[in-house]
Amino acid sequence: MSKMSELSQVLDEMIVCGEGMIKAANAIKDVFSSTEEAPEETKTKPAKKVTKAPETAKADEAPEPIYTKENVRAVLASKAAAGYKKEVKELLEKYGAQQLKQVNPDDYATILKEAEVIGNA
Repeated sequence: MSKMSELSQVLDEMIVCGEGMIKAANAIKDVFSSTEEAPEETKTKPAKKVTKAPETAKADEAPEPIYTKENVRAVLASKAAAGYKKEVKELLEKYGAQQLKQVNPDDYATILKEAEVIGNA
């Protein structure tokens, strides 16, 4: 593997990790912001109104994750580097592709979900 391809792979993995850290930070922020507001809400409103309303509002506001070719490439590259090159190739072939650029972008989310189990069995 050339130095440039190794660097590219490391950068892709860093991007995926960074995005994961942002999601985790936002989740922690949501937890702490909801616990700070809860005592005030219970003082002024009955408990029945507080139980489900804040959770559904946050679920509606959460943007659907956008899956890019770079995200998928980083995950698949890390799986291949971990010794699961054959499984990664089979996953791409399942979607009628020899390379990631041949995969339909609509399939990225499904491919990422299937790639998560590679190496976990």
